[in-house]
Amino acid sequence: MKRLLTTTALLAMISATPALAQTELRLVSGQEKQNGAVLKQVFEAFNAGQEDVSVNLELDNQSDLDTTQKVLADIVAGSAPDAVRVTGAVLRAYVDSGRAQPLDECLASAPELAAQLDKGLVDNFRVDGKLYAMPWYVTLPALFVNADAFEAAGLDPQNPPRNWSELEAAAARLSDGSGNRFGVLMYMPNTYVYESQLLSSGGEMVDGEGRSGVASKASVELMAFMRGLVEKQQMPALAPSTFWGEASRMFQSGEVAMLLSSSSAYNNVSSNIAFDLAVAPMPARDGEEALTAASGNGFVMLATDPERQKATCKALLSLVAPESVAATVKATASSPINVTAAQTPELLGDFYAKNPALMALNGQENRPWYTLPGRANNEFQSNFGDIQHQILTGAVEPQEGMSRLADIMNELNEAQ
Repeated sequence: MKRLLTTTALLAMISATPALAQTELRLVSGQEKQNGAVLKQVFEAFNAGQEDVSVNLELDNQSDLDTTQKVLADIVAGSAPDAVRVTGAVLRAYVDSGRAQPLDECLASAPELAAQLDKGLVDNFRVDGKLYAMPWYVTLPALFVNADAFEAAGLDPQNPPRNWSELEAAAARLSDGSGNRFGVLMYMPNTYVYESQLLSSGGEMVDGEGRSGVASKASVELMAFMRGLVEKQQMPALAPSTFWGEASRMFQSGEVAMLLSSSSAYNNVSSNIAFDLAVAPMPARDGEEALTAASGNGFVMLATDPERQKATCKALLSLVAPESVAATVKATASSPINVTAAQTPELLGDFYAKNPALMALNGQENRPWYTLPGRANNEFQSNFGDIQHQILTGAVEPQEGMSRLADIMNELNEAQ
């Protein structure tokens, strides 16, 4: 009887002992097809090493603009996630909403890890001097080249175009002239590639007084150059609504031989292809040095409860750990946030030795991608995509279209 009482008492004690509380975090990200696989990998590794925190990663294939509109609505409705993945195009919207939480103290809480990071790349995630997104990776423009198509056209894929003249000459040789096979696709329905080309042409998104620079001579000439490629059937003019899926499909199928896009598209465009792929820096206007727009991919913390903030900080710090950065760079061809990862042979050192072209991408001079304040950037990007398409298809002249866009941009800025 005594032994039975002892066992019963022990079982009662065990049942009365509270289980270790686990904080379940909700993190949201769009663009699943582009980088969802490696993001899952990072947080699955994080969850495996934790007892008190777990990440529930919600992925879909919405654009960052669509994700931002949904999450901003969730904030108003009181159902915001603990963190959301952003690019430079939408970061300001969260900051200006007043909900984004500064992450300087979070990063400072891991001083050894913070010391491993590339300060210049980290600064892409600052607004008014404060760190508002935990870096995941920084992506710069990349020219993806169908090496087999180059060789068939008598071109050297190891010596890809370096300026507009060389780009146009190569596109002419790679196009069939009938609209079935194109030499190049060098735009996006947002300002990322456009701004890189504008900066490289001596232009600016805004002047010293904050007025729009998109109707400048350099900007109009850039649009006219791209319109010329479309007229010669060397470049397709894809509608903004179908661009992202169609651009990748056309490159993968061989219908487009050169794709100027974000380096983060590497994982997507390199899958399911039957040709050798080469990668090169962005060709810039003749006689100019390339100056590119850097798109920072990171996570904004939206949690306001102190305990959830601590747990979210812990999860977000895992993004910049050397092993996470190495996995991300290999999957996205992005610039490494963590210098230690880049210098360690078994992480990225040997990888870069085998892929020297990716080092050339990382060496491109860059600036943070310009964004309008608040929710205005979403509207501006949408208008940009529509007007650019109108110019490419000949519905409006470059000067007319860009002047109209400049007016829209100034009105949106003044309204903030």
